[in-house]
Amino acid sequence: MAIDILNIEPTTINRDLKGKYICIYGPAKVGKTTFASRAPKNLLLAFEKGYNGLAGVKAVDINKWSDLKLVLKQLERKEAQEMYDTVTIDTVGLMWQMCEDYICVANGVQSISDIAWGKGYALCKKEFDSTLRKITKLGYGLIIIAHVEKRVEKIDDDNSIEIFSPNIPKRAYDIVNQLVDIIGFINVEYDKEGIGHRYLYTRSNPTFLAGSRFPHLPQKIPFGYTELSEALSKAIEQSGIEDGATIVDKDKPEEIDERTFNEVRKEAEEIWTSLIKKSPDNAKKIMELVEEVFGHQMKLSEITESQVDLFKLLVDEMKALV
Repeated sequence: MAIDILNIEPTTINRDLKGKYICIYGPAKVGKTTFASRAPKNLLLAFEKGYNGLAGVKAVDINKWSDLKLVLKQLERKEAQEMYDTVTIDTVGLMWQMCEDYICVANGVQSISDIAWGKGYALCKKEFDSTLRKITKLGYGLIIIAHVEKRVEKIDDDNSIEIFSPNIPKRAYDIVNQLVDIIGFINVEYDKEGIGHRYLYTRSNPTFLAGSRFPHLPQKIPFGYTELSEALSKAIEQSGIEDGATIVDKDKPEEIDERTFNEVRKEAEEIWTSLIKKSPDNAKKIMELVEEVFGHQMKLSEITESQVDLFKLLVDEMKALV
């Protein structure tokens, strides 16, 4: 769809957790996958079988990157968008490794570093980033699960502290960190009777990494999907009161132009024929549009599939002539 800056609606905030993108991490067996399974209408993409022992989970085992691409294609369908509200990645570290393997196979190498000039890492980052963002652009919420990484840092000669962070390769973490609304650390605290209580932390301290886009979200929340959902709803309502933000129940999915290259080419040919039939002088106008969009003169037949986004823009400009 063409961009029209004269008809932009102000942004709104969705009070529901299912419209958010969150990353949670914590110790093994702390309940990360169980947390995700509590999300209404959730689809679990299992890069590892963390759902063993959970009943009623809709899960797809992802054994290779092509499995994920197939799922992504199916998520575009209206039926899938009616069936699912949230997609869970379990775990993101394995997802990154599978993406690396895919890039290696596609380029005929054994290791991502074997691709010259660091191009392999760039390809991997692009593939990984576009995959996650495609899920969000289709209107789904996103839960990203990660294992925990622990390191010990010395304070002085006699003291040291344990520091916890998501166990995600740095290149993948940079992408996840930019995308998600919440990075939550799960920790177990014990009371005087020795009973453990799980909490989700949404703000960093010197011993763990966490963060949130929502200023009114409590730093410490009892761990659970319902608990986080209720806390987030209250935080967003508070933002509405203090900041005058418009609060809605559900975000509208972003409209994505899914026309294929062949479909765009066919549309361009039909518009060309119509315009030339209307007036032969339109040929010159179209060529001026081509130079404006592509930066140089070229025939429509010379446009390649890698230029499909520019081709779509050209077709939209040609429609204006019609």
